Order: sequence, then C-alpha cells, then structure tokens
Amino acid sequence: MSADNLLLDFTSPGAIPPDPAEVVRRVVDETQTTMRALESLLENERIEDMTGWRLLAMFYLATDRLNDLAKIEKQYKSITGVSLSADLKQKYPQWFNGEAVSHPVVFEIPKKITAAALPDSIIIQRGQCSPGGILLDFSQVQEIDNDGLKKLAQLFSSLAQENARPKLRQADRFITCLQNKAETGTGTRAIWDVLFAYERFRDDREAFEEKAIKFAVLYGISPPSWE
Repeated sequence: MSADNLLLDFTSPGAIPPDPAEVVRRVVDETQTTMRALESLLENERIEDMTGWRLLAMFYLATDRLNDLAKIEKQYKSITGVSLSADLKQKYPQWFNGEAVSHPVVFEIPKKITAAALPDSIIIQRGQCSPGGILLDFSQVQEIDNDGLKKLAQLFSSLAQENARPKLRQADRFITCLQNKAETGTGTRAIWDVLFAYERFRDDREAFEEKAIKFAVLYGISPPSWE
C-alpha cells in the first residue's frame, strides 16, 4: 500500500473492535426518536401528569437540547399553567444550583487526516485558556496520508515541548491501529514518528521505550532516544 494513502482498516482480521462511541450515538438517536414521540403524545393529548414531562425534560437537559427544553416548557405551561422548569428546580436543586459546566472547544479530526485537516499547535495552545479546555476528537478517523502523518507527529511533538495537554477522544484506538501496521512491517517510518511523538506527548517514557525496542528489532537500527 502506498505510503501516501495509508488506509486504517478497522474490519480486517485482528483489527480493533468497532468504535463503542458509534453504539452510544445510535442509542441516543433511537432514544431521541422515542422522546419526540413522547413529546407529541403529551402535547396532543394535553396530558397533565408530570411524570412524562419530567422524563422528557431530563432527557433534553442531559443531551444539551436547550431549544427543545424551552419548547416543552411552553407546551406544559399552556396546558397546566405551571412552570415545568420551576418544578425541576424544586425536585432536583443540585442540577441548577451548582457551578455551570464548562464544555471544551472540540476539534473534530476528519475521516481522512491530511496535513491541512489538522489544527496548528499554536491554536490548540491558545485554546487551552478556555474554561473547558481543548478536545481533539479522533473517533471518526479511518484514513491518513503521509503528509498527515508528518503533520501529526509535529503536532504531538510541539504540544509536548510546550507542555500543552489537550484532551483526546478515541486517540488510543487510532494509535493502536497505527501501531498494528507499524509492527507488521506494512507501515512507514512516518508512522513510527507519530507513535514516538504521541508517547512523548503523553509523557509515558515506559511506553516510548517499549515501542523503541520493537522499532530496533524490526529495522535493525538504533531507535530515537527519549530526549
């Protein structure tokens, strides 16, 4: 396979299991459909019983569907004359009296990683100042080209040097797939550069040295040092 177009095959024998995040998303989507049906039933039948409305409100609150939450607040008040949110605050004060949750700034890494698709390290470093920090989401990644590998290695190296530690989502899964290819000899030196840079970024010297030994055995040359 060309080094310029490295396919990360998640379906080949011995590949890592399917992304559990996909299962979660499917369950949430199915639940969303059920909640929509519940909302329609509650509104059309003008049901005053609080139970269904609370269930619906808690789902919308838990999934950050604030527009939907505001919508059913109006619907419930038009039917009962009572505020749904006021009832929730009374029943579950811990949800409303604590500190506001700070959500991270999310960079979604695309299905195919190219050099142009990756954010610059300076952008990530500046984003670290946001209350929720930075999240790099690798959950959609299935493919990476050679320039993407080089840029990713540079990105991890720069973040390690600047001691910037953004949160990562599903990065271990992606790195495992890269390592599998590297260890079978089907990868390139650029893959190893990403693996070494990733362990420096994580400040995991033991994992770095384990990879270095495998690299040395595979190619019969000295691996890069931790320093």
